[in-house]
Order: sequence, then structure tokens, then C-alpha cells
Amino acid sequence: MPVMMIHHFEQKVEQFIQEQALLNPGDQVLVALSGGPDSVALLVCLMGLRKKWGWDLAIAHVDHGLRGKESSGDAEFVRYLGETCKIPTVVRNISAQKFEARSRKTSFQAYARVMRYQILREIALDLGATKIALGHQADDQAETVLMWMVRGSGTGGLGGMSPMRDGTIVRPLLDRTKTEILEYLQSKKMAFRTDSSNAKPLYLRNRIRHKLIPLLQEFSPGIVRVLSRQSHILRADHALLEHMADQAFNTHCQVASKGVVVSRDRLLGLPLPIQRRVLRLCVQRVLASVHWPRFDMIQRVLDQLAMGHSGWMVECHGVCVSLEQGMVVIQALESARNLDVSGANGQPCRLSIPGEVVWASTGQKIWLSDSTDESQPDSSHLFKAHLDKSTFSTPLTVRSWLPGDLFYPKGLGGKRKKLQDFFSDIKIPRSQRPLVPLLVAPEGIVCVGAFRADERFRVTAETTSTVVAQISTTTVSQYD
Repeated sequence: MPVMMIHHFEQKVEQFIQEQALLNPGDQVLVALSGGPDSVALLVCLMGLRKKWGWDLAIAHVDHGLRGKESSGDAEFVRYLGETCKIPTVVRNISAQKFEARSRKTSFQAYARVMRYQILREIALDLGATKIALGHQADDQAETVLMWMVRGSGTGGLGGMSPMRDGTIVRPLLDRTKTEILEYLQSKKMAFRTDSSNAKPLYLRNRIRHKLIPLLQEFSPGIVRVLSRQSHILRADHALLEHMADQAFNTHCQVASKGVVVSRDRLLGLPLPIQRRVLRLCVQRVLASVHWPRFDMIQRVLDQLAMGHSGWMVECHGVCVSLEQGMVVIQALESARNLDVSGANGQPCRLSIPGEVVWASTGQKIWLSDSTDESQPDSSHLFKAHLDKSTFSTPLTVRSWLPGDLFYPKGLGGKRKKLQDFFSDIKIPRSQRPLVPLLVAPEGIVCVGAFRADERFRVTAETTSTVVAQISTTTVSQYD
């Protein structure tokens, strides 16, 4: 029985496929064929291995129509190649518009790539393909690593492209260089197309390819291999750190209706790389997105946490992060700004003397009575303030605090204080400040919830008429 000879290039690709578990025997493989040298080499290589592995191959080509006749020529070449090789071929024409990319706040190249992947998945689904094979190779990987490096990426970006993505998209040539691919095509006497846009310095990848990599090769002739090996190492490191971060998130973070809460001490007790990743996971959970946040936001939050002060807030891209009573609170910015203090909860209400109201935001009860009223409640769970009736006028109102509110805290000798500073001093979280009921007269704030009365309205030796204000100390947590 004759021994089936396999080209040495195909042997190396097969070894990589086995090492990375990219393809299984009997897989239905859709080859994304642009017509360029990399994708043509991929197709020919898989054809050389398909009998041994029992693969069924199909070809897909996505024509964006961005290069006019050149794009049409690519599509015709792919059709010809499919017919010659007797492989089912699907060509899809799509139109990616720059204004659509701008509306999504992304680059046109990134938007076109997303569309291309989407079309490839649709074709794979139609044909029953189990894997989509792409022609990315080691030089592409080196360029990708350098692109992320100059952008200041962490291990996620420096890990470059993964040999397998989402269990479906595979890159069997990722370990082979451009030189090896061209030599392989020459040995097989295979033609291919050239994309003229790859020579334009307009794109960062092209500038890296034609300027930066040749410069680096003067210092390290094998720079492509070096960067490819580095990406492999960093991908493994990144995967481990991500796994550790997932475990820490599940252990220490509480997902609530209004966001995510985690203890400051527990968060800072984690190794720094895990701190960053846990915070990122918190933000992503709130945003339901994997694209944010940027490193600078994470660092701003960690810098604030290191100082240990409460009462700060970091806002970025629709997310608000704050420290409240030792807890790091991550919530959507709209939730932080629009707390439930509208309608029945938190609406200003009048309070007569005598009289009582229930502050709907917290369920606290507020009583006003004359000092001679024997029916006033008496409980250790009440805040009580005796007020000089002659120092304020009516009507009295119960409302939430407003930016710019000031009062003169009793016991400070008549010194004025911003209410937001008072809240910070007594460690009232930002999220709970709008829930605190303020008893207010036309002359100013009379009582700040069950915390402090105003010095201006206190009873003195000259007081002839007294009003007693009592407020229950019961509160509710918005994170229950």
C-alpha cells in the first residue's frame, strides 16, 4: 500500500493543529478565502491533509467592494479556485459604510471586520460547518502584538490572536511565517491575489509592517518568531490571571439590583493584577459589555481606594464607582444620579405643629408637637430635638437634600457647614444621602434626619415656646 506523502509545511501545520486541538477528524471546515497568499496556502494545506483527517471543506469569500475592480477580481479568483478544486464556494457581497462605523464609535476597519465575521458565521451555519478557518500567520501575530504594545495594552492585547476563538474560529497557520507560506505556494505552483491596500501607509498595521518590523529586524533578525513566542507565553499568563479574577469576583463581589458591591479591604487584599481585573469585571457586569473600562479609569479608582477616604465618585462611560462605608459600589451612572426619590418617595411634604408624616423613602416617622403635648411618643429609637418656636416660621417642610444646602450643626458654636461635607464627616454614602429626611423651615434646615439639629433653632434661657421634633432612627439599605 503506497505511503501518502505530506509536504513538510503541511506536517508543521498538522502538528500545530494537534497541539492546539484546533480541528477534529471529520470536521466540516469553512475556509475564509480572500484570495491572498495566506488564505490560499491555508486552503491548499487543508486539502493536502483532508483525506487523512476526513475533513469536508467549503470556501467562503466576503466581498466588501471597497477596492472596485480589484475587489471584483478577488471574488472571481476565489470562484475559479473553488471550481478548480471542486470545493463548494459561497461569495457574499456586502456594503460597509463609514457613517455606520462612526455611529457605532468604532473605526471603519474594525466595523468591516465585525461584519465579515458575522457573514462567515452565517455561511457556516447554512452549510453546517463546525469550524471556520482563517489564514492569519506569524507575521500577522507579530504586527498585532506591536499594535497593542504601542497602544499601551496589558497582557490581553500583548497575547495577540488566539489559535482558537469561541471554539469555532481557528487559525492553523498562526505558527508559520510569511516567508514559509510564500515558499510553500511556490513549491505548489499556486497563484494568489495581492491586496494593494496592504501597501498604503494610511493604516497603523501597514506602517508597523513596512517600517517598524524591518527596523526591529536590524536588532533581532528573528523578531517575528520572538514576538510570536512572547504572545504564546502571555496568552497563557493572561488566561490564568483571568481565571483567578473570575474566582475572586464570584467570592468577594455581590451583584445587586443597582450594581455590584465589594468590600474595599477584601479588594485591596488581592494581588494588584487581580484587583484590576476584578474591578474591570464589575464595570463590565454593570455595563453588560466586554469593551470597557480603560486602564486609566481602573487606576483612578485604585488610587482613591488606597487613600481610604469615603465620599468620592469616579465617573466614566456611563459607570459610577464610589466608596461608601467601606464598600466599593459600582453602578450605572443613571442609577447613581436618579435614585428613587421621585413620586411618593422623597417628594417634599408639609408638616404642621402638631403633626406627623412618614418619610416614604426610608419608612422613618417624623413628629412635631408642643412641649405640653402629652401624646408625643417616647422611645430609645427616636432622635429628639427641642426647638425654639420663635426662631422659625411656618410652614415646615420635609424634603431631600439639594446641592448647595448649608446648615449650622448644633455643637459647633454657630459655624456653618455644607451639608455634603457633614454627610462625608459622618460617613453617609452618596447613594443614601438623598434618602435622609430634612426638616426645613423658611429660615433654613432645622434638622438633618436623625443626625443633627441646627444651632440657630435651639432652646435657650430666653425661650418661651418650645416645639419638639422627633424622628425615628429606622433606615433601609438600598442594597438589600
